[in-house]
Amino acid sequence: MAKNAKKHQLQPTSSSKKKILRVDSPSFEEEFNALLLASDQSASENDIDELLVSDRELLQLRDQDKDLEENIPEVYSSHERSTGSSDEGSTDSSDDDRPLSELRRSNFYYGKNRYKWSKTPPNARVRTLQHNIITHACASKLTDADAKDPFSIWHKLFDEEMLQQILTWTNKKINIYRIKFARQNKPELKDIDMTELKAFVVLLLYSAVLKSNHERTSYLFARDGTGCDIFRCCMSENRFVILLLCLRFDNPDDRAERQKDDKLAAISFIFNKFVNNSQQLYELSECVTIDEMLVKFRGRSHMISYMPRKPGKYGLVIRALCDAKNSYFYNGYIYSGKGSDGIGLTTQDQKLLVPTQCVLRLIQPIKGSNRNVTADNWFSSIELIDELTKHKITYVGTLKKNKREIPSEFQPQKKRNVLSSLFGFTKQKTICSHVPKKNRAVILVSSMHHNEVVDENTKIPEIILYYNSTKGGVDEADKKCSNYSSSRRTRRWPMVVFYRIVDLSGINAYILYNMHQPKITDRGVFLKSLARSLVLPQMQKRVVCSQLPRELRLVIKRVLGEDMVEEDIQSPETSQGKRRACSICPPKLHRMTVHTCVACCNPICLQCSRPLCKNCQ
Repeated sequence: MAKNAKKHQLQPTSSSKKKILRVDSPSFEEEFNALLLASDQSASENDIDELLVSDRELLQLRDQDKDLEENIPEVYSSHERSTGSSDEGSTDSSDDDRPLSELRRSNFYYGKNRYKWSKTPPNARVRTLQHNIITHACASKLTDADAKDPFSIWHKLFDEEMLQQILTWTNKKINIYRIKFARQNKPELKDIDMTELKAFVVLLLYSAVLKSNHERTSYLFARDGTGCDIFRCCMSENRFVILLLCLRFDNPDDRAERQKDDKLAAISFIFNKFVNNSQQLYELSECVTIDEMLVKFRGRSHMISYMPRKPGKYGLVIRALCDAKNSYFYNGYIYSGKGSDGIGLTTQDQKLLVPTQCVLRLIQPIKGSNRNVTADNWFSSIELIDELTKHKITYVGTLKKNKREIPSEFQPQKKRNVLSSLFGFTKQKTICSHVPKKNRAVILVSSMHHNEVVDENTKIPEIILYYNSTKGGVDEADKKCSNYSSSRRTRRWPMVVFYRIVDLSGINAYILYNMHQPKITDRGVFLKSLARSLVLPQMQKRVVCSQLPRELRLVIKRVLGEDMVEEDIQSPETSQGKRRACSICPPKLHRMTVHTCVACCNPICLQCSRPLCKNCQ
């Protein structure tokens, strides 16, 4: 009925002005009859109703005109849009009753859901906005005394409590595993101590530096010159394999009960402890990056995700928050299925979109710090920006083109020129659409920028330049983990997470170490220095073990070099003692001697010995 009424709408004459008739006017009947004679006789009843406007409707129209005059409008909700007359033929001047073709000729852009963007930016401000002011940024919380060497820093990230947790439950698993063997006193089946556990972690670091994490253990422990001596100096091949099989991180007896509330109970203590230590040692810069890490894994687990654009495609997803400047891993959690993104949030926040819940969970340590978050289009939404504004956090990110808040003018179009840009503004947000190629458009949204600044040389908006410079924090950390990876092939997903913790601890320790050094150290050199500091106690303990082959002890001495403990070095002179039979001469000769070997301390006669100088010895 309303569509037909518009065809027969009463139009005033060209010589007269448009009038609004009042029902309570004394001359209402005369004016109404005169207007009927001058108009089309085929007008419908709905057309006449359009002219009858009450005083209440006039007040509503006046209020709506004031809203349209505001420089930076806000978005109207559905119940606010429906204000005015309920009749379909009323002359309500609100934006919802006007066609989009007419709205787009105004000073605003409108999305599919009538989200309103102003074409003009807000008034220029002389001072820096409060949400862009940060007092403390990008600094180490360690003193120079605490950061004197790589081991001191790494041990604060991978602290004694984490190592003790691993040590306790690994020994319990070894005790269960030992029962399967007839000879239970084998050296490789003994309980592990703290020194040997650190040596085991060292071998993982060395395999990362040497890029041999996927080689067979028989290749690493080979004695024909093709293996790596540092592996043989730390432990035997069988011992290394047994530790890989028996490494555990939690109590298996009550794991089933804990898994009801925490699906990551098998590794959650170690992971959460590492995240907490990382936050206590570092102060973030003014911009952080939120993204996803895919840790490659193809075993059986309900937490495996498929991400075709990642190199590994299948694996465990870690939602991470990293520093945009140096890729320091600051916060993160492992995605364990539906509902895991909202753990720790309020009931109201858990009703938001899943990407919004993810960001709100990751920014818990930096609430109210005025920092900026950069993320890709999976996280970006208008809802997220509104939530971050409540916590004094700004946001810059790309937008998916199917968002209903994006105006049609910002979508890819053939008419738009290459390198052209469009901007839309609200009180707290800015949307930008840039055309890098024909029929292409890159759409970003920002609550940090409030202007139309475009680089004069490249014609690229400042929002895009800022996004490009800060978007790679998490990807760079993931790349560093891939360059020096300690991960070995396994079917147990807790081991995959443990390998990633070892890699991230090396990255964070390297960043903190360089902050206290005048010259930046290469990361490979840093990891080697860290590994040597951890492995020295284990090699010093093995070099005096008389049960090891003489050849192996000589290799350990050569590897130790100047780090050889003085009391472990015997005097080069043969010691005098009780006469005993020579250990090399045939027993039938009964050759007795008071001399002993310097290396093995076995009795040896002078005919079976060879003199060595102090340097060779």
